[in-house]
Amino acid sequence: MILTASLSSNKPLVILSLILLSFDAYTQSTPTEFAEMSFEDLFALSIDDEGNSKEKITPWSFVYQFKLAEFEGYLDDDKSLSNDYVLWSPGDIRNDKNFPIIPTTITQKAHLVTIGYQFSLQWQGHLTLPYISQSTDHISIVGNYNAFTINSSGYGDTVLSTSYKLLETQSSTSWLSMGISLPTGSIDEKGDTPRAPGDQQLPYTMQIGSGTYDFPFQLTYQNIGKHDFNVSLAATIRTGINDRNYRLGNSYSLASRYRFELSPNLQTFIGGEAQYTQAINGQDNALLVPAAFIYPASITNPKYFGGKKISLKTGFNWRLSEQYSLSIQVSKPLYQYLNGPQPKEKWRANIQFITSS
Repeated sequence: MILTASLSSNKPLVILSLILLSFDAYTQSTPTEFAEMSFEDLFALSIDDEGNSKEKITPWSFVYQFKLAEFEGYLDDDKSLSNDYVLWSPGDIRNDKNFPIIPTTITQKAHLVTIGYQFSLQWQGHLTLPYISQSTDHISIVGNYNAFTINSSGYGDTVLSTSYKLLETQSSTSWLSMGISLPTGSIDEKGDTPRAPGDQQLPYTMQIGSGTYDFPFQLTYQNIGKHDFNVSLAATIRTGINDRNYRLGNSYSLASRYRFELSPNLQTFIGGEAQYTQAINGQDNALLVPAAFIYPASITNPKYFGGKKISLKTGFNWRLSEQYSLSIQVSKPLYQYLNGPQPKEKWRANIQFITSS
C-alpha cells in the first residue's frame, strides 16, 4: 500500500512520483470548477512542517489563494482548430463542429478564503469561500455583435471539508480528506448575447456555481527527507440535477510534487496532475435556438466539455516565519485531449498565503 510503504521498500512509489512530475490537468472549466481548491494546495505548506505533528499555539489557520487562468484557441480531441474553422459563416456548410458565435479568449479569476481548525493531531476541518469572476471575448456573424465581451462574477459554492491523518512516521504522513460543496453559487447568470434581444441565460462557462451538492475526496501521501515528494489521488463526485436540468461532470486526478530545498525556509518544486473530467450531463434548454442546429456556440453544447490534460507546473514555497508562509505556482499544458471543439487552456497561476501557529 502507498500509505504504509517506506522509501526503501517502495521503489514503485518513487518511480510513480517521478513519472508524474509532468502532470497537471484541467479541461475547459466552468468558474466553479476553476475555483475549487485541491487539498494538495491546502496542505502544500502546512503538512510539510514535520508532518504537522507539533503542538500549535492556536488551532486556527487562515489561507488566502488567488487563481488566474486563460483559455484561447480550440482543440477537437488533440487536433488544433483555428477560429476560422470553428466560426461558421454564410455560404459555409453548417455542421455540429462550427458555430455562428465563438469565444476567443476566456479569462478566469478566483479569490479563495479558507478558515481551518485543528481539532486534534489527527483531525482538521476547513471552510472555503470563493469569489469568482470571468471575462469572455467573442466573435460572431451576427450584426452589432461582431466582437463583444461578456462578464460574470459573484460568490461561488461553499465547501466544508475534513481531513484525517491516517499514518505518521518520522519521514512520512498520509491524509484522507473529504468534503461537501454546497450550491451557494449562482447558475442563473444573464447577459447580452446575440441569441436574442436583451439579457439571456449565459452558457455553462459563465455560471458561478454548480447548482448541485458535490463531494470532493483526496488521499495524500507525503514523504519528507532526502526525497521530498507527495502523491495524491483525488475525485470530485457530483450528485443530482440542478434547477436548470444539468449536472457538471465528475473529475478524477492523480497528482505528484517533488521539492528541492534551497534554504531552510525556501523550497522550489516541480510536479503536476493527470486529470480526467467527464462531459456535462443533461442540458440547459434556455441556451438553445429554434433552428436545425440548436447550439449557437460550442460552449452551449454540454458534450463539448471534459477530456484529459497533461501540463507541467513549477513554483516555490517560502516560509516567511513560524506563522506565515507563501506559495507561488505556474503551470502550462503539455498535452490536451478535449471533447471538442473546445477552448484549450494556455496557462494558469496561483498565489497562496497561509497563516497558522
